[in-house]
Order: sequence, then C-alpha cells, then structure tokens
Amino acid sequence: MSPGNARYSPRVRALFSALDGAGDPAAGAGVLVSGEACALDRGAWVRFAARVDGGRFVDFRFRAFGCPHTLAAASWVACRQRGAPLDSPSELKAAVLARELDVPAEKLGRLLVLEDALQALLADLRRVQ
Repeated sequence: MSPGNARYSPRVRALFSALDGAGDPAAGAGVLVSGEACALDRGAWVRFAARVDGGRFVDFRFRAFGCPHTLAAASWVACRQRGAPLDSPSELKAAVLARELDVPAEKLGRLLVLEDALQALLADLRRVQ
C-alpha cells in the first residue's frame, strides 16, 4: 500500500503500517482462548487469540490475511481489547469498525469476517469459563 493511496484513510494507513497486536499471545498466567473465521470469496481470514485472567483480556492478538482494511481493523480490535473486560468484544460489530476506520461499504463483508472471529472467540471463552 503506497502512503499516497487515497482509498485508505490516514487511520487505516497508520494501523496497517504498525500492525500492533499481530502474532500470538505471550506466555503467562491465565487461560488462552481463540476464535477464527474465513471467507475465501471475500479474500479474508482472521484469527483472534487472547489470554484472559482476572476478568480481563490481559493479552489480545491476531493473525489475518486480507486487504489493508482487514488487517488494520484486526489491529484496531486487538489493541482496543488488550486490558479490556471480558464482555467488551460483544459491542464490536462490523458497522462500528467501518465507522471507526472509514471503511468503504464494499469492504463490509470483510469486516463481518472479523465480527465472526470475535464471536468465535467469545464462544470459546464461554466454553472455558
């Protein structure tokens, strides 16, 4: 992605450049949970993994394949969730991500993959609690 590409907002460019939260959670105390979703027809795959302890996400990471909007949104979610209470991902919907990152309507399907990955992580969390 070139810095001058007008299809991407400055926030998406910054998130895509840093990709903070990429990788796997660090070893440590707590329980590891994860969730993933894929839509090959949309060119998107997202896996979220988190370490939970004391009612919080003590670490929250992602691995993803997709366009800069997909990767930037995954990074935004991971950064926002690190240290957050366990019930906070339920409020993160594709429409919220699209608004926060100024993602065009034609990319909404890719953000739905992120939403599905978050829901899968929450299902895993409920399973281990």
